[in-house]
Amino acid sequence: MSEPIDYAAMLEIPVNTLYVTKQRSRRHREADDLKRKAVEAVNERMEDYEAAESPRMAAGENVIDYGGEPEPPLEEELLPERKETKRFLENKLLIGEFIAVCALCAAILLTNLFWQNSAINTFFRNLITEDAPVAAVDERSYAELTPGSVVSDAAIVCSVSDTGVLSFTGACSVYAPYGGIVQNVAENEGMYTVEIRHTSTFSTVISGLTYAYAAAGDAVYATIPVGYSDGADPVSVSMYDDGSLIRAYSVNENNDIVWNV
Repeated sequence: MSEPIDYAAMLEIPVNTLYVTKQRSRRHREADDLKRKAVEAVNERMEDYEAAESPRMAAGENVIDYGGEPEPPLEEELLPERKETKRFLENKLLIGEFIAVCALCAAILLTNLFWQNSAINTFFRNLITEDAPVAAVDERSYAELTPGSVVSDAAIVCSVSDTGVLSFTGACSVYAPYGGIVQNVAENEGMYTVEIRHTSTFSTVISGLTYAYAAAGDAVYATIPVGYSDGADPVSVSMYDDGSLIRAYSVNENNDIVWNV
């Protein structure tokens, strides 16, 4: 009789002994089979790997497993000469552009020198040339203006003839009686004649100057000399109204012109 039965008899308790055998389910058996197969496959791959690497390790080579395929090198590391080629082409392009600009400038310069009426010259002239403003024409008559003296020295004696010509002899600067635009400058035997237009009808002609300071087209003023006389020859001043010599005027003690109208 077994020990559990004897112990029950001692306690006078009726005991029945039951042995239960539990069978594992089919699902658990399949899972165990899959684990076993996976372990066997891994072991087989490790055995193959060790068999392949054993000769290299025995020869003293360093065998490192990075766990995957290495990343491909960058383009600049793979082909450094490609970067140098690109930089060379860029430099060549810049040099080519610089040469083209220099050639264009040289062409413009040569055409300016030797072909004044070329198309490119005409084009650039039209770009930089502005129409000059048209000066307003002074329509006033001479009697509406206040002229000044034509000499810089009040000690010089100015006289007016019966025909209306003002004259003097002396070394001094010579002024226009009123501001205006120089129409013409003429030279005869070393003496200069200056014609000045003040308004649309009023003009002055100064003759006998040793030097003329203004040229045709210059603006002149009553306070700036238009010429100089060294006093060796007389200087004459004739004023015109619409082409007719003005006679109705005189000069005062300061040699200022005064209209007698």
